[in-house]
Amino acid sequence: MSDTISGDARALALPNLLRGAIESARDEADELGRLPGHLIAELRDAGAFSLFTPAEYGGLEVSLTTALTVYERLGRIDTSVAWVVWNANFGFTAAMLGEAGAAKVWASGREPVLANAGQPGKAVVVDGGYRLSGQWSIVSGIEAAEWFVPLGVVMDGGQPATGKPDVRLFHVGQEQLKIEHTWDVSGMRATGSHRVVIEDAFVPAELTANIDEPLRLDRPTYRLNPILLVFGGCTAVALGAVEEAIEELVALAPGKTTPFGGLLAEQPHVQETLARHETAVRAARLFLFDVARRIDETAERGERTTVALHADLHSAMAHAAAVGRDALVAMYRLGSSTSLYRGNALERLYRDGMVALQHVNQAPEFFGGSGRVRLGLEPGLPLF
Repeated sequence: MSDTISGDARALALPNLLRGAIESARDEADELGRLPGHLIAELRDAGAFSLFTPAEYGGLEVSLTTALTVYERLGRIDTSVAWVVWNANFGFTAAMLGEAGAAKVWASGREPVLANAGQPGKAVVVDGGYRLSGQWSIVSGIEAAEWFVPLGVVMDGGQPATGKPDVRLFHVGQEQLKIEHTWDVSGMRATGSHRVVIEDAFVPAELTANIDEPLRLDRPTYRLNPILLVFGGCTAVALGAVEEAIEELVALAPGKTTPFGGLLAEQPHVQETLARHETAVRAARLFLFDVARRIDETAERGERTTVALHADLHSAMAHAAAVGRDALVAMYRLGSSTSLYRGNALERLYRDGMVALQHVNQAPEFFGGSGRVRLGLEPGLPLF
């Protein structure tokens, strides 16, 4: 237990530890359209990519609540960096693979740089493993990744196998894939979220894992369905960007004059708008982190998470995204002409935060699935 506690403490120290390196690399990353290699190395060496990696593989093995806190705090510093860190934290797959497979991925003795994508490719069974093919759009941090970890559905005669589909995570080496440079954007440019194409790549069976099978390590983090470890990170990153945008408006308002006389901070509509949106964001954060705490407590007790708890997570994420989007728009508007200029924090946070809030994990359609669960029905959505 002491290892887990020290891992959580080390993880929570990461944002402050890495702040200087992240901020000094921001312009370079934006120009490159990806995080520079020296920053990737600093993030990896500090442990930012090993939040969910088991301790025996050198990882921090943190709780979901701790991971979301780290993503949120990094999001306040730089949304692109926080996003790549979130997408790279697939170290829990060391507990999904058998010992032989995990030894291959973690062969160097240090944390491998991973990247993942949720859209499923297609796999067919062959002698010794699988042949995987597919296209995966918007794969953040893929140029730095040593291993790509996509989903794949095992096919039988061109169709998913009868019954419950065999959905697996595949570990594919960088040399087996093609990167198409499709990430031509203004917001979160530095994530380098390009398209990945794989054509009939052989993946040994030991480098795959069925997402519905229990993980082989019986400790709290690995008692959770991997979906629960992954899904909420994008919302935590986005909340960090929104929270920082509010702080930037608070810092700007006392010194900014308005065309209508007086300072921005003196305007009643500014005061009311600020307080209303900050209250909504704080409440949305509390809901998200309350759900994360309950998920962690369920894992600590060794119990299975219920579909109702999954529904709460999806509702908390969709709600935080809606509230966060409204708050970002409001802060950008209140900042007036200051919000327009590149190099200004409000402009950057608005641009990056809006991209983060576009992620499908927090789409309003998830409210429908949660509502169906509340009414005693199946959620009717994949990966719920």
